[in-house]
Amino acid sequence: MFFFSLTVLSFAQCKTAKNKVSEKEAFIKPVSNMNQNITISSLNRDRTMELRVVKVSKLGDPAIQFTYAVYDTVTKKIIKKGNYRGSNVAWHDNTSIKLVPYIGMEQKPTSENLDDILLSNTQQQITIINLKN
Repeated sequence: MFFFSLTVLSFAQCKTAKNKVSEKEAFIKPVSNMNQNITISSLNRDRTMELRVVKVSKLGDPAIQFTYAVYDTVTKKIIKKGNYRGSNVAWHDNTSIKLVPYIGMEQKPTSENLDDILLSNTQQQITIINLKN
């Protein structure tokens, strides 16, 4: 009789635990729209130029689409503008911006020679755009 009541009690606790899990799962709602547009504005160190960046994140795309423009703060004229798909666009120094690529999944090298791997053109590098010539 003791074992029977112990068995019934243990099954009742298992059923209660399952109900609690399903109640928690009921509160989790998937986000269906991950598209986000974020605008960021920043000045260079001497405040002579302003960088405006619009970041567009899309569901299923790990890289971000950037639209950027650099303005002269006095004349309000555009010095440089463009689009870039990567992981970041920001000031590099007082007169240049850097475009940071999105580095995806690691791939198996096509050569066993270490020098070939390091000199490969397939590796993406940070791009620096100089704004003053």
